[in-house]
Amino acid sequence: MKRKFINFINKLKEPIHKPDLRRFLLEGFLGAIVFGSMMGAINFFLRNSAFSLISLFTFLIYYVFMVNRLYRSFSFYHIIYSILAVFFILLGDYFMGVTYNVLYWFIVSEGLIIWQLFNPIIHFQFLFSWTLNPFHIFLNLLNILIYAYIIVMTYRRMKR
Repeated sequence: MKRKFINFINKLKEPIHKPDLRRFLLEGFLGAIVFGSMMGAINFFLRNSAFSLISLFTFLIYYVFMVNRLYRSFSFYHIIYSILAVFFILLGDYFMGVTYNVLYWFIVSEGLIIWQLFNPIIHFQFLFSWTLNPFHIFLNLLNILIYAYIIVMTYRRMKR
């Protein structure tokens, strides 16, 4: 275990190509904010239509788009790209949820936006709220497993 940690630290110390990092950061932030918000709006409209089952694929579309776009934005691999890609995937997922909730509250409450919707604790609530209800515990554990799988797959896909 100590050896893996030392190898990880040594990989972080390798030189990084600055123009690649700049482009990667630009692609990541723009993709997470703009495309994540757009997919959140599409998710809102799909959930509230006759095609609500298709809304399950909005995150998959976002994930595939972002991983491919981030992978094409650098020419020399550095381990920081994998770490940042995980951050951008989670940031985009957060913006998808915020956009969905803002649209929902804006349309349902007719113009009143609750600013607490921008709190990330609300979006990742499955990490913080635990009850003795077995179904609630099962759903929280399922969400944690899905997010862990997404994080691991994003990290691996950047290394290709």
